[in-house]
Amino acid sequence: INKTLYKYLEIFVLAYLDDILVYSKGTLKEHIELVKKVLRKLKNRKLYLQPKKCEFYTQETEFLGFIISTEGVKINPKKIQTVQE
Repeated sequence: INKTLYKYLEIFVLAYLDDILVYSKGTLKEHIELVKKVLRKLKNRKLYLQPKKCEFYTQETEFLGFIISTEGVKINPKKIQTVQE
């Protein structure tokens, strides 16, 4: 994944193994264009997504144990609870 998306990494994409996060601060229209770029790159390399694992048009998501939102990044409270137990 990193080889395929290297031009976009840490500009508007985070990737770890098979997990991909596309983020932006622009308008919804601009964000859609970024998502399309990523999807085109993946398609060109014959890399396909599992629709049930995808989230689109959300302002908050879980990624690698963190909650990422328009307010910033925080540790998922479920992970903290698991460690404390």
